[in-house]
Amino acid sequence: MNDAILTCSLDFPRVSPGSAASYVRMIERLLEHVNGQLKTNPGIDGLIGCNPLNLMRTVQQNHASFMSTIITLNSVELLIRTVPWMYRAYHARGFTYDYFFVELIAWQIAVAECFDQPDQKTEIMSVYKWLAEHHEDLIKLSLTGAAPSFSVRDEADEMRQVFLLLLLEGDSYGCLRLVEQSIRTADDLRHFYLHVIWPAMCAIGQQWEYNRISVAEEHLATAIVGRVMAGLYPMISLCGVTCGKVVVSAGPNEFHEVGARMVADFMEMDGWDVTYLGANVPANVLLDTLRIQKPFILALSIATVFNLGNGQELIRIVKEDPETRDIKLMVGGLAFKDMPHLWKEIGADGYAADAHSATLLSKEWWSERGYA
Repeated sequence: MNDAILTCSLDFPRVSPGSAASYVRMIERLLEHVNGQLKTNPGIDGLIGCNPLNLMRTVQQNHASFMSTIITLNSVELLIRTVPWMYRAYHARGFTYDYFFVELIAWQIAVAECFDQPDQKTEIMSVYKWLAEHHEDLIKLSLTGAAPSFSVRDEADEMRQVFLLLLLEGDSYGCLRLVEQSIRTADDLRHFYLHVIWPAMCAIGQQWEYNRISVAEEHLATAIVGRVMAGLYPMISLCGVTCGKVVVSAGPNEFHEVGARMVADFMEMDGWDVTYLGANVPANVLLDTLRIQKPFILALSIATVFNLGNGQELIRIVKEDPETRDIKLMVGGLAFKDMPHLWKEIGADGYAADAHSATLLSKEWWSERGYA
């Protein structure tokens, strides 16, 4: 990590719970104000690389979600790990680095005009001033790649290399044939999930980050992986139930579900009675499901840092409801990469780095309850 920004991180301004709550409460008003400023900026086309304004609005929506989490958790570590990745990903799509400085000034103006209470205004403004002051340091981190790029260790796994190439070519038949020829046992399947599918999908994400593939190509790769996993499910469904109920879901507004699906399959192979809900399940729908199913565990996958706030709010709701508060709540996903302690800050009971770790933690909890 850049020494200058590491030193200055010690002076990162803390935001009180009241000011953080006000920021979250008025986020839509702030967003409207910022988007209005940027839209009327005479140099906006050049700043966003002639991309459509809708993409700029998406960038700002992500900024709002991300900063809501940062300000609520007072996590400078999460901020420093994520902002350079955001700079890098959108710069690869034509956004200039000057754009990010201009947006920070726009957010400062919005805060100044939208907040009524002087103390809250000062606290929130100090965060944006800190970001503006260290804009150049964040650019350096973006250029050096010192911030996380959500990549994985390059393992000498021939099958993974072949599978990744087939995904990049959009060859669903080739992927299915590879699996048909290679997967014979449950252990084969576990290895395939952990050492082929997962690192291949992380590599796909990295290709998107550097703008080497389009959103459509990324979605195609994800769809192919979904077909492959669906084809393997009959092998999983033969496993008997020896443990309690588990509900597995991606978080609200979280559309990356491959990780959650892996956890669901691993849990089922390990003897759990699994209900897999997939992506983007609204909090109220998930809560109703928990009341009906009464599971022992809720496993929640959060892939993008922009959705940490949604996950934290869902956890709060589950923990405060008398009918669901005793459910053990496990989290995982790329949003926690290199920050595994973050699960404590958002109120979960535990964290699993991958599907195998999820089964180990689940069995540990099961034993603690005296069921083993």
